[in-house]
Amino acid sequence: MTNDPSSIAPTDAAIALRSFPRRYRALLLPVVDPVVEARAQQVGPEGVSALELAADTVRTWLIQREALRQTQVNDLPLFHPAVIDPAQRNWHNPVVETCDAVLEQLTDLAGEFADDLGAIHGDQWYRSGTAAGAGSVTALQLLDAAVTVGSENLRRIERTLASIRS
Repeated sequence: MTNDPSSIAPTDAAIALRSFPRRYRALLLPVVDPVVEARAQQVGPEGVSALELAADTVRTWLIQREALRQTQVNDLPLFHPAVIDPAQRNWHNPVVETCDAVLEQLTDLAGEFADDLGAIHGDQWYRSGTAAGAGSVTALQLLDAAVTVGSENLRRIERTLASIRS
């Protein structure tokens, strides 16, 4: 389906999206325990907490999912550059939810996002929009970006929690 060997296949992306909630929970809140919750909220060496990284995944997936939808319903959609560029993801609202609440949001969103992929077929993956200041972005590139943010934030959470434990 894809001509770009670096692109993830939509079926593989759906599997990855569905696996992230379990993997995030295993790191952030493997057991319901106030000490584990406090550790997830502690700021690490990157200046963010593990909980903030999980919330970043949720917030980013929300805008990426909407951008993906827009590629399918509009001819020339315009997206915020944060759909592709992590440097543009500056959330102005602090995370006030518990780990469990953020993980529930992540679980729901990952499932919904993965379900959305089933409605996109063939050349529809090459429909595109414009990320402000970043150029044209295809639906397939948005999907790649969603899996990338899920994976990268998972690795960042691992590093953050490891540094807090040591």
